[in-house]
Amino acid sequence: MAATPDSLLERAESLAVATGAVVSHLSAAVLWGFPLPASLADETVVHLTTLPGHRAVRRKNVLGHQQSLEPEEVVAGTRVRCTSPLRTWFDLASTLSLDDLVIAGDFLLRRRSALTTIVGLDAYLEGKQGRPGYRRAMLARALLRAGTDSPKETELRLLLVRHGLPEPGINVPMFDATGGWIQDPDLSYEKEMVAIQYDGGHHASAAQRRGDIFRDENARDAGWRVVVLTQWHLTPLALGMEPAAVTRVRAALIERGWAPRPGPKPRPRAVSASGRSPFEAPI
Repeated sequence: MAATPDSLLERAESLAVATGAVVSHLSAAVLWGFPLPASLADETVVHLTTLPGHRAVRRKNVLGHQQSLEPEEVVAGTRVRCTSPLRTWFDLASTLSLDDLVIAGDFLLRRRSALTTIVGLDAYLEGKQGRPGYRRAMLARALLRAGTDSPKETELRLLLVRHGLPEPGINVPMFDATGGWIQDPDLSYEKEMVAIQYDGGHHASAAQRRGDIFRDENARDAGWRVVVLTQWHLTPLALGMEPAAVTRVRAALIERGWAPRPGPKPRPRAVSASGRSPFEAPI
């Protein structure tokens, strides 16, 4: 059975009471609501951490860890003790691909109900120098951006930049000629007036589609070029092909006067230690 926050919490509660351990790693990530690749989010193994001097938990469907935890790295809930959001993210550095780690990091810094700030994250990482996972966490830190609304915004941003396009703004407010607010496009290029909207599954309803059409008509009336993308546009049709999202956004930028600079070919996609592409399954 796939792990859900509720089912995982029930199992973790009984195990934590019996062992005195702290829920951590992927299990803590699920409880905090981190966006994870489907293959990991459905993991049924419970991750528990014990402090040095105590044996790692060894039970069926339990992965025991032994590591030092600072007092502020443990959050006591009503039912279990769990590693803090920052500690959980840092522990994920040993498991996730770089892109998936960035997606999880942007979740910490999301626009609504953020779990930390850039200042808080940097202060935390400063105290982790030399620890296992620090180097990879710092690689991800350079790619983190605050203010996202969904994991797909991060995935799309990384995809565009990897293919040589300029980095777009995230949820930057759009205004008309009178200063009236129109919308906050998911991603945008203000100079070229190109707005990018990622429409996920919830945009399929009739009511949502009507709202989307009205949203985009107002943007176009204000002189913006609107590019609407779905999961289909993010996934290459065949190995080695450029994703349609990149092709469409590049065409919109060139149409608005942007000129690509000569440079190296796009970097290959980051993969995890198992060789899995971070984009092979929707998040």
